[in-house]
Amino acid sequence: MKNTYLRLNPLLLILLSLTCLQSNVNASLNPLKWLSTKNSTSEVIAVEDSFEKDTERLVKKLAKFKAIDNKKAEQKIYKKIILKHPRASIAKEAAYNRGIYLLNKEKWSDAFNAFSIIKRYHPDFSKLDSVIELQFQCAENLMHQVKKKTLGFKNHSTYNTESIALFISYASLYPYNEKAPLALLNSAKVSESDKEYDVAVVSLKNLINNYPDSEYTAEAYFMIAHIYSKFIKGPEYDLESTREAIRYCEDFLALYPKHEEIATIEILYERLLNSLATNRVLLADYYYFNKRDNIAAIIFYNEAITIAPNSQAAIEARERLEAIETGIRPTTGRNLIKKLFFIK
Repeated sequence: MKNTYLRLNPLLLILLSLTCLQSNVNASLNPLKWLSTKNSTSEVIAVEDSFEKDTERLVKKLAKFKAIDNKKAEQKIYKKIILKHPRASIAKEAAYNRGIYLLNKEKWSDAFNAFSIIKRYHPDFSKLDSVIELQFQCAENLMHQVKKKTLGFKNHSTYNTESIALFISYASLYPYNEKAPLALLNSAKVSESDKEYDVAVVSLKNLINNYPDSEYTAEAYFMIAHIYSKFIKGPEYDLESTREAIRYCEDFLALYPKHEEIATIEILYERLLNSLATNRVLLADYYYFNKRDNIAAIIFYNEAITIAPNSQAAIEARERLEAIETGIRPTTGRNLIKKLFFIK
């Protein structure tokens, strides 16, 4: 997980820098900032007149190309309208027509972005419900689209990772839509297939926290428990990941006791508990064999038994406690003592 974070972090920094730079550039290039207080009203009117003339010119061109049925030229006008005047009233139809055209061309990302203009600037558009469905369709189609090979190398991801941004955007644009939880789940699936576990975990946590009653929430618990379990390299390491995986297993067991995957989670849960209990045994061994501190050793042996009473770690902990109760103290190397008392 740390490796993934280090790989993503430079990208996030670049995006943040570009955002800050863009905002500064926009501020400096904004014509309204150049206006003096004295002439501000007349200058604003001039700018508005310029925009109106520009949109009128584009509308006339559009009508001309429609009359001669020049689809390619029409699309160029639509593109100019949504890029230059996304707030203008004509932009909603332009964005819709542009989106449909790109959708038919199977340019899923471009179509999704064109449709987004409608939601952001024209939420009262009569075909908004259709737009919402089409945007999810774009994300889903891109998810299953085979990604082009790079320099002849096959992409290792099961899904097309370019769809992640679309699913996250969809959930952000339509948080109250019934498909928003599914969009987050799909984002997690695609991210996990590409080993982008940080992104997957964030998507799953958003699903769990924001849509606790969704039909997809159980699968989110199931996935996140398994993702955290992947970070565990052994009982000596990754205690935080172990505890997180255990927590989501416990939530799944409590919330979905009749789920079809309950047996799978129970097996994972027992394995995680044993791993955590083994960590306590290793810590107790350190105090017992190396520091000769029976009190500290007893505390950690008992903790291991409490965590997973039926585990192999608990069996070992009980063997150590019996040795301590009988007054046996290690006087030589740790391995020899363990062999003398048949401790595995």
